[in-house]
Amino acid sequence: MPKATALPPQPRKAAGAAASTGGQFDTRTHSEAPVSLAGPAVTADNYNESVARALSAAKAYETTDIEEMTDAEFDRLQAAILSYEEANGITPDHGLHTAVGHGGAAGGDIEHATLAGSLDKPGEEKVIEFAEKHPNAVIEPKIDGMAIIVRYKDGRLFSAAKRGDGYTGENVTEKVRGVEGLPEVAGDGDFEVRGELYLNDENLAKANAVRASQGKDPFKNARNGVAGMMNKDDSTYAGLFNFAAYSTTVLDGADHLDAMDELAGMGFTTARSLLPQSVLDAEDPMSAIAALGAERKGLGFLMDGAVLKVPTAAEREELGEGTRAPKWAVAYKYPPVEEPTVIEDIEYEIGKTGRLSIRARYTPVDVDGSTLEFASLHNVKDLLSKDIRVGDTVMAYKAGDIIPQVHLPRADLRDPSSQPWQPPAACPKCGGEFDKSTELWRCTNPECSVSGRISYAVSRDAGLDIEGFGGTTGDALIEADLVKDVSDIFHLSEDQLANLKLGTTDSGADRVLGEKNAQKIMAEIEKAKAQPLNRVITALSMRFTGRTFGRRLAAQFETMEALQGATVTQLANVEGIGEKKAAVIHAELAKNAPVIERLRAAGVNMGAPKPKPEKGAKAPKLVTADGGAMNVVITGSLKGSALGSLTRTGAQELIEANGGRAAGSVSKSTSLLVCGEEGSSKWLKAKELGIPVVTPDEFAKMLEDGEA
Repeated sequence: MPKATALPPQPRKAAGAAASTGGQFDTRTHSEAPVSLAGPAVTADNYNESVARALSAAKAYETTDIEEMTDAEFDRLQAAILSYEEANGITPDHGLHTAVGHGGAAGGDIEHATLAGSLDKPGEEKVIEFAEKHPNAVIEPKIDGMAIIVRYKDGRLFSAAKRGDGYTGENVTEKVRGVEGLPEVAGDGDFEVRGELYLNDENLAKANAVRASQGKDPFKNARNGVAGMMNKDDSTYAGLFNFAAYSTTVLDGADHLDAMDELAGMGFTTARSLLPQSVLDAEDPMSAIAALGAERKGLGFLMDGAVLKVPTAAEREELGEGTRAPKWAVAYKYPPVEEPTVIEDIEYEIGKTGRLSIRARYTPVDVDGSTLEFASLHNVKDLLSKDIRVGDTVMAYKAGDIIPQVHLPRADLRDPSSQPWQPPAACPKCGGEFDKSTELWRCTNPECSVSGRISYAVSRDAGLDIEGFGGTTGDALIEADLVKDVSDIFHLSEDQLANLKLGTTDSGADRVLGEKNAQKIMAEIEKAKAQPLNRVITALSMRFTGRTFGRRLAAQFETMEALQGATVTQLANVEGIGEKKAAVIHAELAKNAPVIERLRAAGVNMGAPKPKPEKGAKAPKLVTADGGAMNVVITGSLKGSALGSLTRTGAQELIEANGGRAAGSVSKSTSLLVCGEEGSSKWLKAKELGIPVVTPDEFAKMLEDGEA
């Protein structure tokens, strides 16, 4: 068998995307450095926004017909978030990594017989390594649809469920009856089939014809169509789904290809049966991936990658299963494509901290299965250096398969009257002055970013977790001048909330929040007063006081009074802050002093000094021999263990309550790894570094017995 080699260069340009002059864009005429497509950059500035985007996409995946991002986009964004968290010692409690795959945050009412995980999606180098180790690996298309788990009893379709959280999934049995490739009757035994519910190009066209007849917008792509159609409770789209199987228990212990042949003989469509002959004839796994990539546009269905699987049951058993994915299979994602489009406008927005955001609006264009219309233009300096103008022909693509971007403006195609773009002289929202001391311009008018600051302050992930306060309600309170900063929230009355105008009814009458909703929000506000100091700090929306630094500041100073009294030098000594950030935080604390005082007057938690241990009291359990805090990393699921009732935040609080420090990544400074399963990357690194590893149950017992 020939040795696997790197894939031949894959053009990022889609077929037929030539310039109007008839040729392809020549990137050699541009001085701009190549665009990195490795993945989205998650930084301190956009971390919370990135998490919110991922959680929103997961929710939309399960509950709406709105496509916020594809599976590929979700995977890349999730990986970037995880990488940032590990690099910065963040132990998250947002639940994004405990869900199994895109949309996995929501469970359901059917329990899966075994974990319904998603595949690892390493880079090309790791895929090549896998192919070299397993030259007999077989290939299947990674269809962009919705994973479902189907059970048969006595040969009849008994139940079908979405993947959900990997353990349970929503019951969709009645919705999949009659689906092409998924027979109602198959043999006479009890078995399970897992596969992808999808729309081929023909059925997508039919579904969009139905939507057009109803006066609705078409589905953007097949992935979006599956999600939307599955969330309808009627039979509008009956008979328009397709199904392709990729695993089964029909032949217990059989090799993969034999099992797939058995399914095909029973009337199932298998994922492998959709492959062109050129792919099946390939000499080795990497050649097969390259051949499939060359054929992807003509397959007749949306596909975003390829899957390599070890085919024999013996090899699979030897390789085993990981925490989230099997070790006998990997997924390869094809490079993104780019398409030409025309810049229609350059627009501005002011964010929660007053920062100027610039984006391009261009003629909508389909890029790799998604319709793109906007792209971030980063900052004034970046835009001026690229010389992108309204009317320019540019190339639109998705950086890291996620974030819409444009580049390579065609100066030779410009209208002679074209003028260079000029930055706004004043804030486009309020007319105020910009602080131009950094590349990220900020409006100096605090009123400009009230809505963003309030939304952030009440958020569940980073702020005070005041349910019902975001969105329409928060904006209405700001419009009514009832809320100008976070402290105003705690001085609202029930009457003010109940009579808050949210809009008008069809008859023209005022639509108000109402008494019941007001009571619920008042209860949430009262509950928020007890939030820990780190969340109060973060809710102030001061620069450099996000979740990570909010926690570190609260741990270091213990009370708001002590934090306000800290010098720049004292602030700079907090891990990760340094002199520059410390100076900003010091100034922000002084500026927010009136807000903090109103929060204090309203009874909001301002922290308290940690009590000194009484004589004879037990010493903290998670301390090193020299009395320092142990760095403890928790990885993997806690389900089914003595810690199973804890969220990530709860586990982190447990560590800190016992004198330790919660960390997000394994390093030489790690004291202990709590890991539910062997074989994960953190487990391997801990073993390599000689760091003790315990299970969640063992960790709980250590704390109980005081043996840490």
